[in-house]
Amino acid sequence: MLMNSHALLLPLLLSLPLLQDAQTPSPAPAPIPAPTTDAAAQAAWDALAQATLDEKPVTAFDLAFHMRLRPDDIQSNDLAARYRFLAPDFIRATLESGREHLRGPTGDYLIDGKEILKLVGREATQDRQQLDETIGIARNFLALTDPSRLKPTSVQPAATPEHLLPLDLIEHAKTLRWIAITTKGFHLLASPTPLPEGAHRSQHALLGLDPTTPTLRLALIIEDTLSAENTPIARPTQVLLDLRRTVALDNFQVPRHLRVHTPNPEGQRFRTKPSFELWLRGGTLRPGFTAAEFNPRM
Repeated sequence: MLMNSHALLLPLLLSLPLLQDAQTPSPAPAPIPAPTTDAAAQAAWDALAQATLDEKPVTAFDLAFHMRLRPDDIQSNDLAARYRFLAPDFIRATLESGREHLRGPTGDYLIDGKEILKLVGREATQDRQQLDETIGIARNFLALTDPSRLKPTSVQPAATPEHLLPLDLIEHAKTLRWIAITTKGFHLLASPTPLPEGAHRSQHALLGLDPTTPTLRLALIIEDTLSAENTPIARPTQVLLDLRRTVALDNFQVPRHLRVHTPNPEGQRFRTKPSFELWLRGGTLRPGFTAAEFNPRM
């Protein structure tokens, strides 16, 4: 059950940082950190993870966003939406037109006014996949809001990844303190197909931290698909996150303006203009949701 092009725009916007065309050349991956931890880098990570004033983790949110998608360096599409999430996997994404994509305790739905369509069968595969990707974005947003959930297995100092960054970000990046972490906490989809026997995905990130405050400014996230012998069997999935501004919300520092850069098909660096931008317009990280809010008639 496929939505029209306007209704599909929100899932496309939300899934953009997660997907990479297998035919598109990607920047060379940064070296995977060895499974050791550097004391100074660990201290920088601990400060970032503990920067929140609230020890209770975020498990839900109800937020309004303005989003901009750039399919290329000329075109752009703007959209407003409300985004409701309850961990681990209930989502309600509402377009400004009122159309909704919903995953709740009774299944997946497309809601358009009084019409409620349950997404079942082969014809709804694309819609269900978009819901999977939308939930992934919600988890990534929580990871940026509450970095302690990333739970890295190694933390090391890192050099500024100048060879990958857009040219207009290099000077800013040089002012930051860079660390490399190995983690399974981000949600990237290197491939929608099942992995071969023995294969696995390895995820790591280069984080650019403000030199004076425990604030994340840039994040380069890489996910490799490796064989049982730990050799690459697919191009890495990569995304560059530029947190232009943060704002205090419910005792957390929340990304207020997030710019997402995707690989440049014509070179090693990421695209200069962000492929996707998100502005937080308001909401709460403590909505008190129960599963009932994610039933189609609520």
